[in-house]
Amino acid sequence: MGIAILDTGDYAGGMTKPSAQPPAVAVCIDTRDGAGRSRLHGVAQYLRRLGWRMLLVRHAGRAAAAEVTRLAPDGIIAYIADRWLLAAARTLKIPLVDTAFGELEVPMTVSLDNDAVARLAAEHFEQAGLKHFAYCGVKGRIASEQRRTSFADILGGRKLASFAEPVSEGESNLEPLMRWLQQLPKPAGVLVFDDKLGERVLAACHAAQLAIPHQIAVLGIGNDELMCDVSWPTLSSVGFPTPRLGYEAAHLLAQALAGTKLKDPHRKIQPTGVVARGSTDLVAVEDALVKDAVQFIRKQAGNLIGVKQVAQALNVSRRTLDRRFADALGRTAREELMRVRMHLARSLLADNAHAIAEVARGCGYGTAASFSRAFRQHSGRWPSEHRADSRIV
Repeated sequence: MGIAILDTGDYAGGMTKPSAQPPAVAVCIDTRDGAGRSRLHGVAQYLRRLGWRMLLVRHAGRAAAAEVTRLAPDGIIAYIADRWLLAAARTLKIPLVDTAFGELEVPMTVSLDNDAVARLAAEHFEQAGLKHFAYCGVKGRIASEQRRTSFADILGGRKLASFAEPVSEGESNLEPLMRWLQQLPKPAGVLVFDDKLGERVLAACHAAQLAIPHQIAVLGIGNDELMCDVSWPTLSSVGFPTPRLGYEAAHLLAQALAGTKLKDPHRKIQPTGVVARGSTDLVAVEDALVKDAVQFIRKQAGNLIGVKQVAQALNVSRRTLDRRFADALGRTAREELMRVRMHLARSLLADNAHAIAEVARGCGYGTAASFSRAFRQHSGRWPSEHRADSRIV
């Protein structure tokens, strides 16, 4: 059998009558990787609230379209819809929502905000002191080209080297990628289309004997924890609430089935921040004092320290420390400490198990109130607002 019919819960009201057969949604999502499973989780969360049926279609391509046609559902949620699935939706005259931006035009989509991803990537590389930037993508993928364009736009007049090939993962035929990496000015920050390709870029760096991150710093997109953690060194990545893609897609589908006039049928989900790991763990500055200070701040940011303690640990005056920071990185030691703490805060806030007071203590703040004020000053939002943006229920 190619499907599994899931009873997503009791009737929750608002969309169907209790006596009517609840609507059925065909879910065509490949769950062999974390991105697909997370999307499915979000879809299930929303449909469970409505008491709708979820039909998991486990085929792909033409077989999936044939199965959907046989099932005759009320709507479809997909993860990169192909032409056969789109044709099936047109034949059945039912709405389809895609949880990613693919190669074909789809009437309704929920996808990652590439401009926001580019801003985070540029900020992450710049704060490491990097001045050379590159993008590695997948040839022929519209989404990949969109991410390259967004990154180039964010960098403004600064040069962006780029490379793309049809291969999106694995370690076969690395030579063209190796040659491109070798030709880049060093040190360089390389933004990669996704984490699978990020692992391939790391493999090419090893094969080309390029030091990571000191010559090539690599940043993926998606924060697939398994892929990032098994890479060597571990892969830094721009994270985003993947379940929310599925959740919002189900919400969009429900609105379409209810006849709601959609203001924007193409919705963007904001990334949650950069999850820094070994592949970008560097401070690309010549000043040894600043390097030592940044490393100290990164290690001690979760403790109750201030710039005074940083200066004392390095046996310099605060005035000297700030002057050296300004010359090397264009910011003060206090600003660096705040930046590291806010990065840590976003990671902790992503886990709903941590109360705001716990997050505050984990980021080196004595009270939840002082942390909340600092977070709002830095990001323009309260911690609870930031957390709500990532929550799907």
